[in-house]
Amino acid sequence: MKYRNEIDGLRAIAVLSVIFSHAGFSWIPGGFVGVDAFFVISGFLITGIILRDLEAGCFTFRDFYARRARRILPALFCVLASVSILAWLILSPSEIQDISGSVFFSILSLSNLYFIDFVDYFAPSADDIMLLHTWSLGVEEQFYFLFPLISFVAYRILGKPGLWAVVLFLLAISFLISEWGWRNEPRGNYFFSLSRFWEILIGAIAALWCSFRDTKGSDPLAALGLVALFLTFFLYDDSILFPSYYALLPTIGTVLVLIFARASTTTANLLQFGPLRFVGLISFSAYLWHQPIFVFARFNDYETSKPITALCLIAVILLLSALSWRFVEQPFRTSQKTTIVSRGPVLLTTAIGLSALSLVGYFTTLPLLRFNEVDQNLLSITRLDADQYQRDIDNLYLRRPFSTHDRRPKVAFIGDSFGRDFMNVLNELQILDDLDASKWTISRNCAPFFLHEADQDLRNIWDTVDCGDYDRYKSTEMLAAVADADVILLASSWQSWHQPYIVDTIKNIDVISDARIFLVGPKDFGDVSTRQLLRIDASQRPAFRSDPNEDLIVTNDLLKQIGGVTFIDIVSALCDPNGGCQQVTQTGQLISQDGGHLTRSGAVAVGTVLERNYGFRTLFGLADG
Repeated sequence: MKYRNEIDGLRAIAVLSVIFSHAGFSWIPGGFVGVDAFFVISGFLITGIILRDLEAGCFTFRDFYARRARRILPALFCVLASVSILAWLILSPSEIQDISGSVFFSILSLSNLYFIDFVDYFAPSADDIMLLHTWSLGVEEQFYFLFPLISFVAYRILGKPGLWAVVLFLLAISFLISEWGWRNEPRGNYFFSLSRFWEILIGAIAALWCSFRDTKGSDPLAALGLVALFLTFFLYDDSILFPSYYALLPTIGTVLVLIFARASTTTANLLQFGPLRFVGLISFSAYLWHQPIFVFARFNDYETSKPITALCLIAVILLLSALSWRFVEQPFRTSQKTTIVSRGPVLLTTAIGLSALSLVGYFTTLPLLRFNEVDQNLLSITRLDADQYQRDIDNLYLRRPFSTHDRRPKVAFIGDSFGRDFMNVLNELQILDDLDASKWTISRNCAPFFLHEADQDLRNIWDTVDCGDYDRYKSTEMLAAVADADVILLASSWQSWHQPYIVDTIKNIDVISDARIFLVGPKDFGDVSTRQLLRIDASQRPAFRSDPNEDLIVTNDLLKQIGGVTFIDIVSALCDPNGGCQQVTQTGQLISQDGGHLTRSGAVAVGTVLERNYGFRTLFGLADG
């Protein structure tokens, strides 16, 4: 295949759009679409290479996968090793655990599947996930594994026209999967390989098209493609679910550039601009380096969206990328075959070493050892520990029917994860086992209310994909639990606009149940930064408060005014009048790992204060002691 310099320029546009977007620049909200352009370019080039070798009768799987390994693994392992070492030196055990997991799955080319389940209550913002961008490498590498096998069989049995038909069929299937996915499982769809393959296969179709005919340049079509790609950078934003039919505009635009931006066209001349081409040459390294650089900067309190800060960081990214391209990528890609074979053990040893380090970071407490005993107390709870503790209570109580022969008070806990929090509080107080408890989950985002006439007001919420599976006082089982309960406890991450709907909920419960109703107030411990807390003397950490939170106070005061319920006030127990809340227990442990949900230590601390204020054993109708 003749080397096309203009493709380097197209790569540069794709990677710069991603970098600018991830820096936080508001003027390019759709810069993430650069990843979709990369998929198309990859499909175009890989299919061209495979087809060339198949037609020449020299295709071998060994050579193909060796070329892919030389192209991807050296730079990837360099970045993974750098991130791992820096993480062990300067980050918290929880952050090391998260990075270790993503490093391990990146080595296995499965990081996209890892990140499908990564998002939870306790997960950091996407802007703070060090290796989140490796999901796209996982998609590409899985495609590289499967596509040569399919192409080889299709070409040998059906010939070149048959290969064309097979690729079209696979593209259609993948596109239909993505269309189903964004409507039904949008979070998983974003990372799911089969939902993304069609974008790579569009590039494959472009390569097959070019192989069937002598395609000449076309200024209008090439310019149209480039304009279509640029439009998505500025017109799209995070509210558009990807991949979906919206991705047709940037992918088809990229295809038009690949097919029609030939050497004689104005578009090709623009894309061959020297500095732009150089960025394209180092684009793979630039893509690998940009997210870790931005995240490390944010960890050190730099605002990456500030122009001066962003430009300095981008300069660092490009410098590191040029160095890794010159001294890591190029030696592996351009050396003779016998030399590369001898370097195979280097890649294998690096992979094994990184995997071992990742497993140690993920499964052991070794990262804690570089901290003193007091700081270990603060850092001992990782994100995964907090998440498991928060969710485990569901295993025993979720939708559990009340016993007909149990004399214990029947308590229905209704609400979101804050309901689980309160169950954990009662469990730590050794009260939960004395209750015949049942948990009924309704997400806060799905309007956790018992309504009739007002149902239509919130239909735009309830009819969404994510809310369709929640039982909102609709099933026979839930209504029976409400009717039979002695106590109904409503707990959610309430907002001020919920107040009238909560009033209606209480009225509707009263119609079918004689239960006493407890309303648990909201809580918000602010942005929890162990890095910030470590800078504070250990003796002063329990006195530290989160930033003032007026919304929390307003919501809490509104809920206090609701009649006919017992209001359980968490804010007054642990927060200042301005909404600044305690983050660390008197013994130096985190009350909340994510700012909203309780750790075990937090459940004990909150329970101790609330028990003193309310006397839960009496409140739930239990015998003294």
